[in-house]
Amino acid sequence: MGLADGEVLVDDRLIYTANDLKVGLFQDTSAF
Repeated sequence: MGLADGEVLVDDRLIYTANDLKVGLFQDTSAF
């Protein structure tokens, strides 16, 4: 588990930001 900040851009325009998102960290993604 980790924490991250994120941004969503549409047509090079920032439309959304988020702070302290909880994200899962995977070493093997072959099961997806």
